Amino acid sequence: MSASCGSNSVPLGLKEFPISPFKPRGTLLLPHEADIDHHNGEKWIIDKSPQHLYSEGALEKVRDLMPEARVIITLRNPVDLLVSLYAQMWKSEGYNTTFEELLGMMQEQDWEPDIDNPETWLFLTYPRFSSFVRKWVTEIGHERVRVVRLPSLAEDPNRVLESIGRWLGISVEAMPKNPPIKNVRGKLSNAPLRRFLRNPPGWAFSVARLLMPSRTLRRALLDPIRRKGWKHVPADKPQLGPDFEEQVREYLRDDVRFFENLSTELPEGVVL
Repeated sequence: MSASCGSNSVPLGLKEFPISPFKPRGTLLLPHEADIDHHNGEKWIIDKSPQHLYSEGALEKVRDLMPEARVIITLRNPVDLLVSLYAQMWKSEGYNTTFEELLGMMQEQDWEPDIDNPETWLFLTYPRFSSFVRKWVTEIGHERVRVVRLPSLAEDPNRVLESIGRWLGISVEAMPKNPPIKNVRGKLSNAPLRRFLRNPPGWAFSVARLLMPSRTLRRALLDPIRRKGWKHVPADKPQLGPDFEEQVREYLRDDVRFFENLSTELPEGVVL
């Protein structure tokens, strides 16, 4: 939902808030590799993460330590976002909460997010993005922020990318044309072999290290095999029933209004 450009600002270490039902506040996250090692004098280095928009730490770093950084925030209708967040969890492994159960938990909390409850915090906070967007624009200045509506990106990606390129001082010719759409659909296969590949037992890792001491060799040979464990199979996408949708829309009414009137809610030129 947001991307900061100009420096590598991946929020590593202990998480300041839960980023999914599987990662409560305080979870230690470490990178698989330091992508910054590939930097070779490029004018812009891009770091993207939806969590940045909601992170006080990320805002402070960009505001105080990265005066040349630019921030791009991509937004979608809050109701659609809540459904999409649930769908992302639903098609992952180990998430078995039904939509009805999730909405029941949110109602029990009177629709108020609890940072110590990773089951609901994500769904009660991410769609309520208006205050976070306003704070980024106010604290680092509207000249350094651009907001993109997801429908605009879907309808005319070339126009949006060209606008971003001009703002960043990148040649229009250097921007990608007709970018591919990647959206994994369905649900993870529950076949025994694919479950095994996703979560091999400890002895499998021990054997692999014994036979192939080189981590580079293990990755080259085993990663393509393990990726087959993440095969998605067709499944009906979860839907909000009419009654639930009315409740969600009422809960998110202020942010829906904000999204529908971005051009008047934010300073001129911020919305692409």
